[in-house]
Amino acid sequence: MAGTTRGVDGLERAPFIRNSDSPTRRSSEDEDDEDDLTVYDSREGLSNVGQGSYLPMSMDDSKNFKPSWSTRLNLFVSRQKANWKALTVIALGVLIIGYGLWRAGSATTELPPPSHTDDNELWQKRAELVKNEFLQSYRAYEKYAFPKDELRPYAKEGINNYNGWGVTVFDALDSLLLMDCKEEYERAVKHISTVDFHHAVTYIPFFETTIRYLGGLLSAFAMTNNTILLERADELGTILLPSFNTPKGLPVLAIDATTGEHHNRQPDETAIPEIGTCQLEFKMLAHLTGNKLYFEKVDRMTDLLRDTQSPASGMWGNMWDTQTGRQNNDHLAVGGAADSAYEYLLKSYLQGAKTEPKIRDVYIKAVNGIIENLLYLSPTRKLLYVTDVSSFSRGNDPSGKLEHLSCFLPGTIILGVKYLKGEPGVTNEMIELWQWAAEGLARTCWLTYADQPSGLAPYEVQFSIWKGGAKKGRWLDHVNLWKKNGRPGSKYPPGVVESEPFAGKIESKDYVIRFNHYQLRPETIESLYMLWKVTGDPVWRERGWSIWESVMKHCKIESGGYSSVYGINVENPTVDDGMPSWFLAETMKYIYLLASPREDLVPLDSWVFNTEAHPLPIIHWSKTERALFNMSMTT
Repeated sequence: MAGTTRGVDGLERAPFIRNSDSPTRRSSEDEDDEDDLTVYDSREGLSNVGQGSYLPMSMDDSKNFKPSWSTRLNLFVSRQKANWKALTVIALGVLIIGYGLWRAGSATTELPPPSHTDDNELWQKRAELVKNEFLQSYRAYEKYAFPKDELRPYAKEGINNYNGWGVTVFDALDSLLLMDCKEEYERAVKHISTVDFHHAVTYIPFFETTIRYLGGLLSAFAMTNNTILLERADELGTILLPSFNTPKGLPVLAIDATTGEHHNRQPDETAIPEIGTCQLEFKMLAHLTGNKLYFEKVDRMTDLLRDTQSPASGMWGNMWDTQTGRQNNDHLAVGGAADSAYEYLLKSYLQGAKTEPKIRDVYIKAVNGIIENLLYLSPTRKLLYVTDVSSFSRGNDPSGKLEHLSCFLPGTIILGVKYLKGEPGVTNEMIELWQWAAEGLARTCWLTYADQPSGLAPYEVQFSIWKGGAKKGRWLDHVNLWKKNGRPGSKYPPGVVESEPFAGKIESKDYVIRFNHYQLRPETIESLYMLWKVTGDPVWRERGWSIWESVMKHCKIESGGYSSVYGINVENPTVDDGMPSWFLAETMKYIYLLASPREDLVPLDSWVFNTEAHPLPIIHWSKTERALFNMSMTT
């Protein structure tokens, strides 16, 4: 083929976007494809290829902003000279020395005062504080754990649990860029350039490798145009392709990085996150390299989800047979072993500049199915939560459990409120219901933090059931009854009305804690950030910051870094000694973005976050690409 190059796998493909004849360039014939989302144009994206430029710029063409290298550096958060100093907790006595070292909160940080205003100076100080905490944590990883995957901050050692390639380096890469950590970024790239992807400490998990490693590389490339990152992403993508080598194309749970041999916990079984959480990364890789295999493999999975979507529930079972392409169960859930597949339906549609209606239509059915089948109210405090049903076809009762993992959902739903309004098949009534659901769920997720003496949320809680059975609490029934009665008492239905943190008798709390760990997880903070960005209501921003204050108080380790903790139902939880890479990739990134007064750091009109919080630019598919990838478009 004319104008092609040869990739690391020997396949012919279109050139990387650094070449002027790349099919990612838009022609005059493509001008009719404009959309209300700002699109990623490889000609005017992040320029200065390979020159060490940083930070995504605003993609608003109306500003005619074409920054130089020095100008882009100035787009970072303004540097503040404030140097927040850590305060040392005074030892209480000889009897608790040693034990106290194992208590979370042994290191504290001076906090800016609370505020319910949009004081940019205050929020700038908060953003600088987050950056300082991030740098201390990343440097602790470099000092004690590098090049292993993750840090055990109390033991001051590293651990390999995701391939042994240094997952924290890859996962934190775009966070380093957003926070203008140039020296750390350069060291990270040096490491990334030397990693041998063909050898790993164990089988490489398809899902985690895709969202953490591949997502991190692609996001950092989009911010810098550093071709080393794209070349490494292409190499890793090629290594992952054998995951799809099953009779129906379903990716397996893990493969051997050297041989491509498949590995599953159960023979011929995979999970819906593997099927539905690869589209953002592989489509971006197809766009950047021209390798249609990347696009075809994941687009086939989108078609599979469309063709197998339950007409009754709008959802899917969470476990699948790789040989038949059929669902092994009809366990409906949006928590572990399900969550991000639903998230990527909406985000895939947004990533493609809203030009693939088949994805939008699947998402609309899915989100309405979730609201109808999985959203419930607690009996006393009327807390709105999302749970699971072990078998939909058998009419099983909801389990009543809420996982922290499920708290991504309000953030996804509110994005749909913003970007699907006015779309075919989306009514005003749907938009209203979606916004209620997003706000009610986000409030409950925040309360699982605010209710606890430590201010930290457990991994999972179990809600009380209504008298007369669990199904009496189905939220949609309560909403419809409230509407029928003339919407009494409030402009908001049950489950959305504000509620104070718990301060009463334990039996009126409406839930018990099932797993008493806080693992530095990002999902609630992510949703609070999205609610604030979409609604503009500062209450979501303040709630997110209150969580971060509790994290700093209880999870910070004196020697550097942060740790997961357990026993969050007491004032002083105990250190669990682990700093997952998602803490630097997701939790701290969302807190930094929430605190930063900069509106154009990662504008939602121009970027979409993968499930590991790696921002990827919106793609404007050229007509050349549409033909190459055989895409079904609106135009």
